[in-house]
This record gives sequence, structure tokens and C-alpha cells, in this order.
Amino acid sequence: MKRGRSNMAEKQTAKGTIRDTLLEAASSLMRELDTIEVGILDIAARAEVNHGMIRYYFGSKEGMLLALLDRDVGVRIRQLGALLRMDATPTEKMRIHLEGILETYYRIPYLNRLIQAMVRDASPERVHHIAEELLKPIAQAQHSIIQEGIAAGEFRKVDPKLFYFNTIGSADGLYSNRFTLSAVFGGIPGADDALHERYKAHTVETLMAGLLA
Repeated sequence: MKRGRSNMAEKQTAKGTIRDTLLEAASSLMRELDTIEVGILDIAARAEVNHGMIRYYFGSKEGMLLALLDRDVGVRIRQLGALLRMDATPTEKMRIHLEGILETYYRIPYLNRLIQAMVRDASPERVHHIAEELLKPIAQAQHSIIQEGIAAGEFRKVDPKLFYFNTIGSADGLYSNRFTLSAVFGGIPGADDALHERYKAHTVETLMAGLLA
């Protein structure tokens, strides 16, 4: 009996490992190649598994990309929940939140492109899932912090919808524009840790300056 349970646990562990490895392989290729157009053969080769494993675990390449989106955004949503429960001022919460958004787009520069690709010509069910389960929780959390800050007299009255787009646009701007960064400003084709830290500090201060009362 114990041996049977042990074998089952080993199979579940292997299954989880292969699935996670495929997701990380897709993610790493998108980051390195600066595109979401990566082939299943390349993903499987990076993961060192047969490409049939993608169909086995996800049903299709689109299923795998949706699982990748769930993975990437789900982690951040859980972090937002913890942030909202923190014993901190709205100003402190907003700074942490904005820094987190900048970190997310630095680590996952393909995020906006993947979201747009996954909702283009998608089924109503998938569009609803992405909107309700992945995007709205982030916008609503930011809205909640803004309202709390206005009530506390820390923030001036701003439109939460417009501030949300300010945030996402600022976060996505540098990390999804490798060509402009290298061709116009010179240097490496992409942000390194040092540039990211400078950009994060600059962007958070700029956004906060437009928000603080």
C-alpha cells in the first residue's frame, strides 16, 4: 500500500515538473527572443521533452500560453492580496504596488503582448477568464488603494482608470521596446539590472508626484 502511494506521488511530482518546465521554457524563449511567436518544437527542445507533451499537458499551444498567463499573473494577484492586508499607509502601499508592477514587467516583458494575443479572436469564455480573473483584480486593488488614500487626505482626486493606464503604460514602455532602447539611445538591446533600478525609481517617483496631495 505504501509503495503504491509512493509511486503515485512520484508520478504526480514528475507531471508537475514537466508541466512547469514547459511553461518556464516558453517564458525564457519569449524573454530572450523578445517575441511571443515561439514554436512548440523550440519550446519542447528547451524543456528537453517531446513536443507531444505540450498537447498532453495543455491540449494545445494556446492552452499552454493561457496556462503561462495564469502562472505569471496569478502570483502577482496573490501578492496584491497580501499588500492590501498590510498595516501601512496608502502612500506606502501604492509605492510597493508600483514597484511590484515595474518588477513584473522587467521579469515578464512579454506580458502585455501575450494578453493581447490571447484575447484576439478568442472565445467569450477565455476573454471573460482573462478579464475577470487576471486583469480586474489588479485594477480593483489599485482603485482600492487610491480611494483609501483620497479618504486619508494623502492623495488628490484622480481618475483610477486613467491612473491604471498610466501605470501599465509606464511599466511596459521600457521593457517592451528593446529596439528603441538600443537603436536610439545605444547600449545593450534591453534593460539590465542597473537600468531597471534607475527606471523603477524614476517611474515610481513620477507617478507618485501626480498622485500625492
